[in-house]
Amino acid sequence: MKIIPADQFTPEELTDAYNETRMDYLVPMPMNVARFQEYTRVYDINMSCSCVVYDAEAELVLGLGMLGVRADRGWITRLGVLPYGRRLGTGSTIMSGLLAQSENLGVKTVWLEVIKGNTPAHQLFYKFGFQDVRELVVARRPPNPDINQAALDRIKRVTSLNHEDAIILLSHRKERPNWLNETETFQNARNLSALLVELHNGGRGWVTYHAGLLQLTRLVVEVTVGDPCEVTESVLSIMHQRHKRQDTIAENFCDDGIWQGFQKVGYFESFRRVEMKREM
Repeated sequence: MKIIPADQFTPEELTDAYNETRMDYLVPMPMNVARFQEYTRVYDINMSCSCVVYDAEAELVLGLGMLGVRADRGWITRLGVLPYGRRLGTGSTIMSGLLAQSENLGVKTVWLEVIKGNTPAHQLFYKFGFQDVRELVVARRPPNPDINQAALDRIKRVTSLNHEDAIILLSHRKERPNWLNETETFQNARNLSALLVELHNGGRGWVTYHAGLLQLTRLVVEVTVGDPCEVTESVLSIMHQRHKRQDTIAENFCDDGIWQGFQKVGYFESFRRVEMKREM
């Protein structure tokens, strides 16, 4: 069993191996080569410090794990073991390799997320000293042209903003964002849109998002003044009025008043992630 830097493999080889690790996974999330390359760019994956565990004798990839690095923070992601590599200590080997690379880089804190209910992976991360931080919701809303008119009637003013303005909004958030939603992620992602919304009762909030042809992604909602549920409902209602036919995915936000506002607009919970961290 050898640990080989991920940059020694082609994107096609890594994509194929990753998809095999997810064939029977709780939430599969398959990728193609273009998505895999976009993922590594947007989330600042260091490919030379990411690793593949390889059985040299059988010439088989047993598992892989990716390491994102930003300043003194690290993020372990896309860790997976192929079916024939399980119960051989492959997951522990990957974790040991990624943490050793993190230490070599001078990383002070390493983060990761595990899908709630994936007990084997959760126990593996506990074994390596990670601690639970918070639960995060992953939600979806199917295309739906029906918008609650009462939520729209609350709105006094809407200001459309460009990508640069969206980044400014994101950089002033009150709550610490998860790695997927950090400002650095959105700077890398490009082409964000934003709506700044003011209500008649003085409530204010905003939403940033990426509008694709068929899907809205990279949603972030912030309520700056007023009731979180009410403001969120109005902010999302005006966004969906402008994008009636797109499917929507919102990832890694907290279960709070803002989530209640999401639900009022028709979002449902797909699954939850548990955010974890380890001090180095």
